[in-house]
Amino acid sequence: MISKSPKVSVCMITYGHEKYISQAIEGVLIQETDFNIELVIANDASPDKTHDLINSIINNHPKGYLIKYINHESNIGMMPNFIYALRACEGDFIAICEGDDYWTDPLKLQKQVNFLEANKDYAIHSANATYLSDDLKKNGLKINNNLEDQTFLLQDFLTKNNLFTCTVMFRNLAIEFPESFKKVTFGDWFLYVILLCDSAMKAYRSIDVYSVYRVHNESVTNSMNRISLYEKHIFQVASIKSYLRIKKFNKNDTIMLNSYYKKKYAHQLKGEMYLNAFKTFLEHCREDLKSAICISYVKILIRNFIPKQIK
Repeated sequence: MISKSPKVSVCMITYGHEKYISQAIEGVLIQETDFNIELVIANDASPDKTHDLINSIINNHPKGYLIKYINHESNIGMMPNFIYALRACEGDFIAICEGDDYWTDPLKLQKQVNFLEANKDYAIHSANATYLSDDLKKNGLKINNNLEDQTFLLQDFLTKNNLFTCTVMFRNLAIEFPESFKKVTFGDWFLYVILLCDSAMKAYRSIDVYSVYRVHNESVTNSMNRISLYEKHIFQVASIKSYLRIKKFNKNDTIMLNSYYKKKYAHQLKGEMYLNAFKTFLEHCREDLKSAICISYVKILIRNFIPKQIK
C-alpha cells in the first residue's frame, strides 16, 4: 500500500521562467514511482506569465494535485526563496529541478530512491545531464564526459561544485542554514557542503543522463560578466571555508582558489580596469602571500598589459 505522505519532494524555484516552466513541471509529473511525490514550486514574484501558467497546470493537468504552489507577492531574492522552498518540502528525500531545466527520464526519482535506500552511507545521489543552449553550440552534449560513476566526499566541494543541480536528490535531513548561506550565489553547492558536513556521508554521481540543463541569457550565471562570476566564486569559497572553520586549504584547493583570483585579474587588465586589477592582486596576496603567486601575476601583467603599450 502506498503511503499518503510523500516520500519525495521535488523542490522547484522559479523567477521569470514563462518560456520554460511548463516543460520543467511536465518532467516532474511524468515520473513513474511506487511511492508518493509532491512538487513544491516557489515563485519569487515573477514579472511575466509564470504564475498564470503554473495555475493553469494545477487546474487542468491530471496530476496537478501533486503541486504545492507558493507564490510570493513581492520578490524576496533567490536564496531566501530557495530556503523557503526547501523548508516546505515534507518528503524523506528532496530532488531539485529549477524552473528553466527539465527531466527526461521518467524513472529518475525511482532510481534515485532505490539507490539511497540501498546505500545508507550516501546523503546525495546525482547523475549526468545534457546541454540545451540558446546559441545551439552545446545542444545535446553531456555536461560530464567521465565514463565511470564517481563518489565524492566533503573535501571535494571546498572550492568547486561536482554535481549538476537538475539531477540531484538528497536526504531531507534536519539542517540549519547559516547566515552566509543567504548571501552566496551558488546555493546548491553550499547546500551539498552543509549536508555532507552534518551527515558525514558521501555524494554519488552516476553517468546516467536524467535531465536537460538549459543555458540561456536570463540565467543567473549566464547573465554575469566574467569578472563578476569569478568574484562570486571567490566569495563562495570564502563562505564555505568560514562555515567549515578551515584554516588552510590543501594544495589542489589552493590551486583552484588561485585560478579564480588570477582569471579575475586577467579580465580586469583586458578591460583596462587597472586600479581594480591592482586591488585584486593585493586581496589575493593577503590570502596567500608567496613568491610564486607574485611571479604568476607579473606573467599575467606582461601578457595582457605590455603588448598594449608596445602598440
